[in-house]
Amino acid sequence: MNKLKIIWLIKICAFSVFLGRAYQLYFFGAPFRAILWDESLLAPVVEGLTNYSWGDYATSPLVNAWIDGITKLCSIIFLIAALISLLWNKIVYQKLKKIIIGLALAVLLIIGICMVKDKNYEYLMFFELFIQFSPPILLLLSLKRDIINNKKIINGLKIAIACTFIAHGLFAMGLIYLPGYFVDMTIIILGVTEPQATTFLYIAGVLDIVMSVLIFVPKISKYALLYMVFWGLATAFARLLAGFSLDFAASTLHGSLYLVVYRLSHGLLPLVVLLMEEKNKKRKITY
Repeated sequence: MNKLKIIWLIKICAFSVFLGRAYQLYFFGAPFRAILWDESLLAPVVEGLTNYSWGDYATSPLVNAWIDGITKLCSIIFLIAALISLLWNKIVYQKLKKIIIGLALAVLLIIGICMVKDKNYEYLMFFELFIQFSPPILLLLSLKRDIINNKKIINGLKIAIACTFIAHGLFAMGLIYLPGYFVDMTIIILGVTEPQATTFLYIAGVLDIVMSVLIFVPKISKYALLYMVFWGLATAFARLLAGFSLDFAASTLHGSLYLVVYRLSHGLLPLVVLLMEEKNKKRKITY
């Protein structure tokens, strides 16, 4: 596998994450209010630094408009970051690339924190996002070093992939709680009963965790990564299949396609690692 092709795949990963999130924020918003409207967290700040009481702040149309405006601004940042990711090698302004990708990555991290807060501090949700954090970080690292032939980077990517799959697996097994939409998607796509869907998800969750361990076993990692490529893409497209209606194609695509787009990296990043490992079997890996 040509080095340039692997870099191209990394760019596609970053592009898809940023593009999907840009669409989400522009049309459906972001969970910023989980923190910005948390009285226990922000009331001392609001009342200490402004003339607003907490009640005035929480019900202010101006504040609400500012939050909406910031959300739209973040969606534009994501869109610009997506284009920069796609045109990475053609943009010669290194500082510009670093600033935009770094800013978009920071917003992505903030969204992850807000998601955790919005779901009553369910920290596994943040670990599920590690695969989405990784492609932008790879692009930033590529400004200063060879990311293809570096074993530390490969191992770091494996850790990120494992974190996402383990978190997803624990949810699917219902060890924390079993998300209702997991069950609903399984019933709709496979045409099974609820107990059958629960059993299927439990088995899938166990496999997620097992494969997350096996990717660190040299002679088996290839097969574990291949499974992750398949399952990562399958779970991404499941969002589209479960919600698609031929009679309302435009509206259902609008409501679910972006979910697929920013999750493409869940299958593509394991493919990147697989290709990196295959390439480096024929040469000495630098440290």
